[in-house]
Order: sequence, then C-alpha cells, then structure tokens
Amino acid sequence: MTEPRLLVDKRPPVAVVTLNEPDKRNPFSPALVRQMTEALREIERDDDIVVVIFTGAGSAFSGGADLREMRKASALEDRGEYEHILELNRLVWNFPKVTISAINGPALGLGANLVGWSDLAIAEERATIGYPEVRAGIASATVIPALLRLIGRKAMNEMLFTGRPVDAAEAHRLGLVNRVVPNGESLQTATALALEIAGNAHHGIAFTKEVVRTATDMEYNKALEYARDIRVISRLHPKFQARIDSYLARRAAAEKKR
Repeated sequence: MTEPRLLVDKRPPVAVVTLNEPDKRNPFSPALVRQMTEALREIERDDDIVVVIFTGAGSAFSGGADLREMRKASALEDRGEYEHILELNRLVWNFPKVTISAINGPALGLGANLVGWSDLAIAEERATIGYPEVRAGIASATVIPALLRLIGRKAMNEMLFTGRPVDAAEAHRLGLVNRVVPNGESLQTATALALEIAGNAHHGIAFTKEVVRTATDMEYNKALEYARDIRVISRLHPKFQARIDSYLARRAAAEKKR
C-alpha cells in the first residue's frame, strides 16, 4: 500500500499538513495540489482549528513542481494545471486561519512559494529558499505578487534573476522567515508558536488577520478607516463582551477585599 502524498494531523487548535514524498523531495504534483486544496477547504470549515502548519517529510520541505509531470504536459495543458496552483495560492494567501511554514530543508520553486504565502515561517539552519525557474527556462512569475509584499524589490530581483537559493540566515535577514532554529526543531518551534497564538481570543486573531490581508493592498488612509471599522465589529463579538464582564467582575471582587 503506497503512502499518501499528503498527511493531515489535526490536534486542535493546530493542524499539521505534511507534504509526504520524502524520496522525491516532496514535489507539487497536480494530484498533490488538488489534495492540498481539498484538505485546506475542510480545515477552513473546522472551527476547532486556529493555526495550520505546513512542513515536509524527510530532509526537504519541497523541491517544487513535479518535473516528471511537467514533461508529460503541453504548454496549454500546463496552463490549465497552473490554474489549480493559482487556486491554492489564493486559498493560502487569503486563508482565514493563521498559517506557519516549518521549513525543515530546501524549499524551492513552489515550495518557496508556499513559504511566501504563509503568515509566518520557521526555518532550520539547513533550510534554503530559492526560485530556480529561470535556470530551466521558465519565468518566475506568479511568486512576484507575494514577494513584492515580503521583501525589497532589488533583493527579489537578485533571487529571481539568478535562480540562486539563499540560506536560512539570509532568508531571515531578508524577512522571508521569522526565525532560524537548529536542524530538526522547526516543527516543534512552529507548534509552540501556534499554541501561543491559539491561546488568544480566536475571533480576535481572525479579525486581525483580516485587517492585515486587506490593508496590504489598500491606500493608507482607507486602510486606517477599514481597520477602525473592523475593530468596532470585533468589539461586538459575544466573546469579547464576556471577557469584559469577567474582567470587571474580578476587579470588583478584588476591590471589595481591600
């Protein structure tokens, strides 16, 4: 019996999504893209999950697109398949729950894209991040909208024009990852961060991410007005009211004891 290409381990409030073809460096085949999209749609509907962690099995995060599949497809067929990748791109970038990439090794091409789509990233010392498409004569194209929002234009251009990967320390300096950890500790560190995040009010996290996602593409003054309105909406949530009532009750009890 063959191992599944994608593993989903739900341990509320965290779900770990693992790319699971370690002998092939966890490639993004058309089948995997569809499976991952379906899995994330299901997680999106699960109110018990607050944070999703992406990682790879074995010693690689992901080597990128499955070149064996690309060789079989014509340019037009590849365009059709890429629509599914764009669907996954939009899904992760706009995901309502917090996403973290636990980068346990090389993250190249689509693997690097997944890191860029994620809200946060933890990289092991052995990790590398790169976009080698130009070396194969393919345009590094759909990653550009994300990279323009993550790192400086000149740093992005050097990565894309050379196809040369950067190591974990350089990725951290550029702002592609949040922190670098010893080899073998990315998932553990990402899980600890996920639990810390999930310890906050879940609706507060969701509203905050909504503002981050939307304000990224808005004119500054409009973004301020939008953020103000979302803050007002978040205060109307029943759980916020319950927290305020609980706080005031504790404060009143403490004052009586004085």
